[in-house]
Amino acid sequence: MRIRAAVIVVSVLLVATAGVPAAAVVPEPSQAGTGGPPTAADTGYIAVERPSTAGTVRHTVRLADPGTVRVELGVGITEPTAEFRVTLPGTVEVTGTDGFDRADGGAYEWDGRTEDPTLTYRAPVNRTVGESVRFAATDDWALVDMTDFDAAYSWRSFGETSYERQFSVPNGYAGRAMAYLGAYRVANTSGAGQQFTVVHPTAVETNATASAYAETLASIAGTIRVGARDPTVTAFIAPRPIGVEGGEGGVGGLATSADMWIAADAATTAGANGARVHEPIFVHEYVHTRQNYTPTPEMQWFTEASAFYYMALTPYQRGKVDETRFDRQFRVPDRFGDTVLTETTGAQYRAWATRGARTLAALDRRIRTSTNGSRTLQDIFRRLNAHEGNVTYADFRSMVDATAGESQADWLDRHVDGSEPVPAPVADAYPASDVTVGPAGTEWRRGDEWVAVSDTPLPAGIPVRVRHPEVGVVVRAGNGTTAVNVTGSDPSTVRFAAGEATLRVETFYGQQSTRLTVATSDDVDGDGVTNAAELGQGSDPYDASSSTATPEPGLLDGDGNDGNGTGGGPAVRDGPGFGVTRALAAGTVLLVWQLARARRRE
Repeated sequence: MRIRAAVIVVSVLLVATAGVPAAAVVPEPSQAGTGGPPTAADTGYIAVERPSTAGTVRHTVRLADPGTVRVELGVGITEPTAEFRVTLPGTVEVTGTDGFDRADGGAYEWDGRTEDPTLTYRAPVNRTVGESVRFAATDDWALVDMTDFDAAYSWRSFGETSYERQFSVPNGYAGRAMAYLGAYRVANTSGAGQQFTVVHPTAVETNATASAYAETLASIAGTIRVGARDPTVTAFIAPRPIGVEGGEGGVGGLATSADMWIAADAATTAGANGARVHEPIFVHEYVHTRQNYTPTPEMQWFTEASAFYYMALTPYQRGKVDETRFDRQFRVPDRFGDTVLTETTGAQYRAWATRGARTLAALDRRIRTSTNGSRTLQDIFRRLNAHEGNVTYADFRSMVDATAGESQADWLDRHVDGSEPVPAPVADAYPASDVTVGPAGTEWRRGDEWVAVSDTPLPAGIPVRVRHPEVGVVVRAGNGTTAVNVTGSDPSTVRFAAGEATLRVETFYGQQSTRLTVATSDDVDGDGVTNAAELGQGSDPYDASSSTATPEPGLLDGDGNDGNGTGGGPAVRDGPGFGVTRALAAGTVLLVWQLARARRRE
């Protein structure tokens, strides 16, 4: 006899920890789409153990000539600091220094003596993309991207020191990345764990108040659950000429970090009941503030495609746009008929806005279908935001598979990494907030026909095909299994228990649901044989004349004229599997085989 020994190997992991903080600070990391200024190199100086001290780097921004602003950069030097260096963007013009000396490479070094050194410079702010003005400065006001004139800095210190970056606008309002210079009104509100501030310049008039815009953002926030929530989001209503031509895609807005601007001309829209907040543009830019991932070139399309998708879906679900407007968003121009999304660039922005959004609509519905409505595209979006490092197409495929619970690789390779287009979304599968799906319209398959659930009891104990003829729904039986019915495809099945069941019908997208109590029966054709028994013997549970089994519970009929009995004595028959005779024969064969095997071992 051979003995197998199990060897347990115990390994000990030794962890050595050592290190000291490097004494340098760089500009705040920019989020996706925010390109920040260059970072100054670390000097490599190692700090000694001293109490930590915080300093400040203050940017005070004021109006200057049209097209420019004046920035005063002041540094609150900490006591342990030995050296401090500032590197300004190459586009600025330095107009004054106090305590800073010019160094190589356009940098400025602290003279080591002045307690609060300053640099004053003029920075251009006008920026145009195509025919659309993005940022501008006039005699009376300016809307600026502060990352354009932000400074990079580094230092050496005899203690542990940090520096806090600050922006202030004496006559205006500064957000995290953008600032408005000039007179304004402001409104604040909160929602979904975020604070929303809307800055409404007095230089423009719109048909809604700053409070209405803020409340719209707060209500939108509750519908987007993808992680990456900034504590504060700031929206600026931009005066003309900013956003007049709409820019890329004709959106009329722009988001950077947790800030956005909405063109005054696009902020409201006229409707049957008068002017109101133009919600789609606010959704679009708000979605951009929730994107906290870094895409590789093959995944750049997702950033705009997702913003355009929710720009169409969210207002439609909330009843803010009609079906025509919803459909229009997913129309793909012929020139993008063979576009491969993973191969597109910013030059094909309209492909992202149309074909990309339509592809995500199809993917969203596919995810909801495969998960019985329990997961959506937002679950994939959340995985993107949580991903460490650059997001590749391979990463995206893995996230989709993990979310759907089954491989979607072939579909993605055909429609995202390939040129095969997806069909247009069916508007009925995206009901608005005021649409309620009536469960009474639900049907089940009885033999060769579809029958309303209210017309006859549903069969219990066997799979039942259930559908709603009007919309794609999730059908949930309160005491049974769950089925998904996608409009235009074969319905799935539900298995109901006996008695009364609660049938809940909910839409894929709106998740509105209504309930209906329906009757179920163990024997829907009334022939005395249960549905499950008929299914097992191959007869039709909906046809009383098709049964070949004796009604339950006995094996004998009452008078001996029909069924399986003999009429005059007890009936004996084999049960499922082996009968008695077959069992004895099988046992004998098994015994002989074991004896023969024992002899061979001897």
